[in-house]
Amino acid sequence: MSVDTSPQPRVYAAAAEIEREGGKPTVVTVRERAGVNNADATRYLRAWREEQASAGTRLAAIPAALVEQTQRAAAAMWAEASTLAAASHAALEREWQTTKALQEEEIAELSADLDTATQAAAAAAEAHVKELRAAEDALAEARAEAAAAVAAEETARREVAELEAKLLQERTVNETLRETLATLIARIPAAEAGPEADAK
Repeated sequence: MSVDTSPQPRVYAAAAEIEREGGKPTVVTVRERAGVNNADATRYLRAWREEQASAGTRLAAIPAALVEQTQRAAAAMWAEASTLAAASHAALEREWQTTKALQEEEIAELSADLDTATQAAAAAAEAHVKELRAAEDALAEARAEAAAAVAAEETARREVAELEAKLLQERTVNETLRETLATLIARIPAAEAGPEADAK
């Protein structure tokens, strides 16, 4: 069974309840009791007063007990409607709190994942930079070694050229010595034959 929670019955029930309590329904008291806005309280309170005035003679003919019972029933319906509305509001509030907690948890997890990914990316970038620096150092060392090897090769070539020049010089000296020795050797028989020739 659905309960009518529109402003009109709420204003009517609030006005009747205030009047039954001995008070005079006003826009302020009806608005606070019915939980409606000022425009609804003004409009429906005026309509309620007009209905009360036009039905004055007819209501006078209705037994007071029946009128009171009817007003009690309306107040009970309003109270039940208020209870149902409060329960529905509480259920919606709990659902919203649960959803909010889940969203906050998801945001926290996403933030943690983002921090982890950022740290991992930073570590990977740092490792890559270290690798690049190591590669640059190795390349510089290789270039230095290559330059040293080239310099050593040039030095070795100069030394070989110098040795070749010395060897050529030694060969020349050696050839000169051989020629000189051969000349000397050739002169020895002539020297030995000279005295014998003189004796004859």
